[in-house]
Amino acid sequence: MNTRIPMDTPVLIVGAGPTGLTAALELARRNVPVRIIERRDGPSILSRAVGIMPWAMDILDASGAGPLVREASQPTRRLEVWSGSRRAASLRMDVDPDPHVRLFCLPQNETETILASRLSAHGVTVDYGQRLDSIEETEDAVRSTINGSIHMASYVLGADGVRSAVRAHLGQELRGFDLQSKWSIADVDAPEWSEPGVFRVFLRDDGEAIFVIPIGPTRFRAVASVPDALAAMPVPIPVTRVHREGDFIIGIRQVGSYGRRRVWLAGDAAHTHSPVGGRGMNLGIEDAAEWAERLIGDRLERGIDEGYSVSRHVRGQEIIAFTERARRLVARRAGLGRSLALNALGTLGNMAPLNRAIARRMLLT
Repeated sequence: MNTRIPMDTPVLIVGAGPTGLTAALELARRNVPVRIIERRDGPSILSRAVGIMPWAMDILDASGAGPLVREASQPTRRLEVWSGSRRAASLRMDVDPDPHVRLFCLPQNETETILASRLSAHGVTVDYGQRLDSIEETEDAVRSTINGSIHMASYVLGADGVRSAVRAHLGQELRGFDLQSKWSIADVDAPEWSEPGVFRVFLRDDGEAIFVIPIGPTRFRAVASVPDALAAMPVPIPVTRVHREGDFIIGIRQVGSYGRRRVWLAGDAAHTHSPVGGRGMNLGIEDAAEWAERLIGDRLERGIDEGYSVSRHVRGQEIIAFTERARRLVARRAGLGRSLALNALGTLGNMAPLNRAIARRMLLT
C-alpha cells in the first residue's frame, strides 16, 4: 500500500453516488481507510442513470458488485430505431460471443444500493446528512470542515456532482456550453408496451428524439430532447404507473484540471455531457477506479503528461466527442440523408457479422 496514505488519517470521499461509492469500495477492499460522506439525509430513491457498459461492469466485477448488478439488471436484447411511427431498423445487442459484452440496465438507486452493500461488507458505511463546508490543504493532510466540525484526511475526492463544493475549492469551472432545448424523462411501468429488453429510439420529423430504455421486465425510462417525454412519443405507451417525471438542461462541459496534490475530482463534478449513448455514470465509475488505483500506487501526479488529471481529461474529451456525434446523428430532421442512413442501418442489422461489429462499437467505446 502507498506509504503516503497515513493509516490514522482516512481518505475522504465527498458524494455517495456511483462514482463516490466505487472509489470508496476500491480503496476499502484494499484495506485503505476511507470515510464517505453525503449531504443527502439518506440513500437516493431516484433512478437517474440506468445503463451500465461492459467496461464499467468489468470494474465492478473486481469488488464483487458486478455479478450482483448483472443479476438485478435488465439486459438489452435488441435496439430498434423508429422513424416516426414506423420501425426503420433493428440491431441485435446480445450477439457477441462474450456474454459480458452487453448493455445492462438498472435504475441508479438500485446500483447504489448494491455498491453500498459491498462497501458495508468491508466495514465502511455512508455517513449521510454531512455537508462539506470548507477545505484547507496542508503539506501532509487536508483539513475539512463538515457540518461545522473538523475532519482531517490524507486525500479528498470530490464526487459531489455538478454543484461540487470540492470543485469550488479547487477554483475549477465546468467549461463548455448548455444545450438550448430542455430535455425530459419519465420512468413508467408499461406491462403491455414491449417484450423485455428492447431499447427503442424514436426519431421525429422535426429532428427531436425520444429514447425508451428497458430498465426492468415491465419498467421503462423515456428520455426526450423536448419537454414532456410521454407526450412527445409518436406512438403511445400504455402506462399503468408513472414513477417519476421531470425536465432538465444538458451541459456539455469539463473542468480544465481534475485536481492537484491532495484534492481531486471525479464523475459529474468533473464532466457533464448528453445522455445519448448512456456514458455518464460509466465514465464516473471509470474515473473512480483509476483514481483509487493511482492513489494506492502513488501515481496521481507523475510527470506532466502521465498523471490522473491528464489521463481522465483525455478520456472525458473522448466520451464527450462520442456522445455529441451520437446526439447530432439522432437530431437529423427527416429528409433524404436520414432515410439513406436508416436504410443502411436496417440492411447492416440483417447481416450478422456487421450487426455484431456495430454492437461492439456501441458497447465498448
